[in-house]
Amino acid sequence: MKILISVSLWLVASACFFVSCHKEQSVPQLAWGKYYVWSDPDSACQVLRSIAFPEKLSPEDYARYALLTVQATCRSGRTLPPDSLVEAACIYNKVYGSADDKALACFYKGYVYENQGKEEEALLNYKQAEEASASGDDRRTRFLIYTALGNLMARHSGYESAIGYFRKALDLKLSLQAWNEVKADWILIPPSMQVKGSDAYREEKRLMYETLSDVIERMDFASQEKIYYRSALKAMDDYRWPEATDFLLLAMDRTVTKEDRHLYELTLAEVCLQTGNPVRADSLLREVAKSSFPFMRAKAFRKMAETLQAEGKTAEALLQMQHYAEAMELTVTSDTRADLLEIEKRYDCSALERQNDAFRNRWALTVLLTVAVLSSLALLVFLGWSFFRKQRMELLKRSRHEVACLQQQIDSLQEQIDDNQGEARTFQEKLMALEAEKKSKEIRIRQLETTFRSKHISLSVEAIEAAQVYLQVVSRKTPAYHPSSDRSALEHWMNLSLDCWAERLAIRYPSLTNGEKDICYLCRLGLGFDEMALLLGVQSRSVERTVYRICRKMGLSQGSKEEFRSRIFMVN
Repeated sequence: MKILISVSLWLVASACFFVSCHKEQSVPQLAWGKYYVWSDPDSACQVLRSIAFPEKLSPEDYARYALLTVQATCRSGRTLPPDSLVEAACIYNKVYGSADDKALACFYKGYVYENQGKEEEALLNYKQAEEASASGDDRRTRFLIYTALGNLMARHSGYESAIGYFRKALDLKLSLQAWNEVKADWILIPPSMQVKGSDAYREEKRLMYETLSDVIERMDFASQEKIYYRSALKAMDDYRWPEATDFLLLAMDRTVTKEDRHLYELTLAEVCLQTGNPVRADSLLREVAKSSFPFMRAKAFRKMAETLQAEGKTAEALLQMQHYAEAMELTVTSDTRADLLEIEKRYDCSALERQNDAFRNRWALTVLLTVAVLSSLALLVFLGWSFFRKQRMELLKRSRHEVACLQQQIDSLQEQIDDNQGEARTFQEKLMALEAEKKSKEIRIRQLETTFRSKHISLSVEAIEAAQVYLQVVSRKTPAYHPSSDRSALEHWMNLSLDCWAERLAIRYPSLTNGEKDICYLCRLGLGFDEMALLLGVQSRSVERTVYRICRKMGLSQGSKEEFRSRIFMVN
């Protein structure tokens, strides 16, 4: 009898456990989605996609799922969600949801309508969202609603109403974290105000800017700093250099961190270079080069190297490039923590996905997976280090052997010079050539030994060779470029220094031949067409015919040199 009672109790407990697990199966994903939706909408999308059958959720959970999916999709800049999902989020939350959920549902419904060009329906939903948010507690939602209404009013010349909504938004006084989460630093320049018009329109636009400036002056310095820096970047995109300078100076006056100040000084130096003030730009760059932040110093050294190279000062440019490499090596350790945090975040998302399939053994699987990942990483690091060491040792040994062979040839030629005075000049020339080759090999050996002895090996041999080829191509005294041997090194350099520009060119225009790629590479480095012809050893007309063929492949109807140069600098 006792055994029967014990078995019955065990079955009841097991049934309750399985039922509770089944009911709460989707709850963790919704909780994590709500946690990430403001700070990291991409992670929120990934977590919500891990729900296998959302249509089987309860009406309340499905409404939460629909609202979070719509919000994360819109905030991450992905394709707009289906109308059915938006309607599901609105229908339930308008009746049963909280004030904040109802306001969010109406806001994103209006957002979808506005992107579809249905501005009247968008305005109606924005107004409903404003009414619902009045009794809510989330100031981020109210900020989004007010700025959306302000932009919509400004687009239809309702400037007084727009100013009122922008004033309401700024009067919320969001914290810096909330300000970054809603991405609100574009409020100073609404997109609808960037269209040129009549004198009356420009006057209204000026008045609106002045009113917004008065409102912004009442905010905290951190928020003002974000607004002015974003405005400076927008002015730089539109080639409005004086306005960009003014905005950067305003941001520098309000910043309280040295790192942000150095960032603004770097940006101001770029503006000075564009406006023909290299003296001030050099002063700003040298000031940033004294920074305690390695990444900022690296940026300053790189910009100074590019400026010196453009002026033909190759030796000084090479020195700045060495400083740049040293500063970049220091950034490896400073970026490690951010990488670890990113890996940890991805691991949390993967753990949530596994929880749907094996929630009973989630702790054991987590421990096993952690041990496996750490062991694999340790093994990969060890194997990579061993392979790198072996490769460098073989390369070092081969280089030393080549130097020994060259020394033997030098000794042999020296003996021949002593025995054959009549052929001394010929042998002397050969001797000088071999000495130069030996010197280059010794420099290569020192580079390899320095790289091998470095604690943090971040500068590869390919990068060193690529930098030498780049400096050799852009040299003003004795430029040289041999496509058969230098093309891959130059392509590697452009991928390093121009954010994978050569890879993007190959992906966007896969039909380009190697000769056509050479013209594109040299043009991107700033060489003229006559300089390209001289460097490649061909006539100028051959370069022009190649440019014409490239223009046809790029879809440029006119095929002019100006269009070709503009397209090369706009490859993304």
